[in-house]
Parts: sequence; structure tokens; C-alpha cells
Amino acid sequence: MPKISRTTNPTSLKELDAKLFSVRTQTHANGSRSFWLERFDFANSGLAPGLLLACVAHAGSSEEYFELGAIESPVHAVMPINELVTNRPLKFRFLVSENNNPRLIAFADNIRATDEAGTLGDSLVDIEPADLGGAAWRLEVPEVKPGADKPVLLVERQLFPTALAAAKDPWIAVLVMPEVMRQIAFSISRNSGSLEDPEVWVSGWAEFLAGLGIGELAEDSDDIAKAQWVEDVVAAFCAKQSMKAQFGFAIAELSGEK
Repeated sequence: MPKISRTTNPTSLKELDAKLFSVRTQTHANGSRSFWLERFDFANSGLAPGLLLACVAHAGSSEEYFELGAIESPVHAVMPINELVTNRPLKFRFLVSENNNPRLIAFADNIRATDEAGTLGDSLVDIEPADLGGAAWRLEVPEVKPGADKPVLLVERQLFPTALAAAKDPWIAVLVMPEVMRQIAFSISRNSGSLEDPEVWVSGWAEFLAGLGIGELAEDSDDIAKAQWVEDVVAAFCAKQSMKAQFGFAIAELSGEK
């Protein structure tokens, strides 16, 4: 099969549930990376045997293509990742095609490895280790448009080798997450009409904001009203009991109690 770009238009293709796939990654001592397909739930995929499975690993604008063989018994061997940048989120796209025919049948997109995502569940912001060249963290907020993935908090890999390590760290909670909330709230304030559009990532925040007791922002709000709404979101977020608990853990660490 020829190389298929991850930007191939998936219109009319069957979209496979990301839960059918489990991908693992490993970062080696020399900084190189590898991945392997840990599991593909063929029995629940709804696909017929005899089709071929391929994978496109991509980070930023760089991508690398791998053939994984027959869909009912795909290759699970460890495969080196050689061509991808390491300072952008690593994602995987799986492609299903007919044997001896490059025509695509199905796809699954925006899949992150368990090791990178840290099994954080269906969070509104993904956390992912990356090589940030001195910065401890960086938030990537995508455009508000159909097909764009949700925001990703990149954390320096040397400090946090897994997302779970970062998610459990109280200093990430008290020093980073309020600013993450601020940047996302700012983006939402510029696209408040998209909160009810299920095709864009912003819509996933409607229930979360309601849970904070934050009212909807009128689409015709001026910049002053938008700025105040953003501040209200951050204040409500920091007032959550979970955030207060993390703040307490950080204070205890500073005072030597922990």
C-alpha cells in the first residue's frame, strides 16, 4: 500500500471507536522512541477479515507510516519512530483498506498512547510529555473548527515522563492549571456560540462550565464583558474543592510537613 497522508479526507469512511485500540510507546535512554499496537478489538470493530490495517504516527506536521498487516491478526511488534518531532503531541491514526487496493474502508484518528496520555480518561484537556527545550509546560489550544482536537497541555518529559505523573503533581495543579483554564476560557469567550456545536471541541466544556455555576456568555458581549467572564471562570475553577486540596498539599510541601 502506498503511503497515505493523515490528512486524507475521511468523508464517507467508517469511523472506528478509539476504544478499540490500545497503543503503547517507550522513550529510550538515548531519547529515541518506539511504539507498538498493544490491542485491537477486531471482534467488536464490525469489520470483515481480510482487510489491511496501517498506522500513521504524527506529531505537528511530521508523520511516519507503518503497515500492520491483516486486521484480524495485526502486527504487535515494537516499531521505532524515527521521523517525528518530539516537541509536539504524538498521535496515531489507523487506516483500514482492502487487500491489493489502496481504497480506504475505515479509520480511527487522534489516538494517543496509553503511556503518553497517562490513562487520564476522557478529560477535557489532554496532558502529554514532550521535549520543550527548557520550558516546563506549554498549552496548545486548537482552532475552534470541526475536526480539530481538544487542547493539549505539553509537559517537559524530563520532569514528567508520563501524563499521570504531571496530573498528580500539586504544583502543576496550583501553578499551571489556573493559567490553562484562563487560556481555554479566553478561547471559549471568542467562540461562545460554539458551546452548543457538537462538531467542535468547545462544546465539551458546556457541562463543565455549568457545573462551575458559570452562566453563558452572550455572543454580542463586548471585550470588557468577555474579560470579566474569563476571570469568573478562573475564580470558580480555583474554588473547587479538588483545587483547594492540591493547594493544601503544595503548602504542606513548602512548610516541610510532607
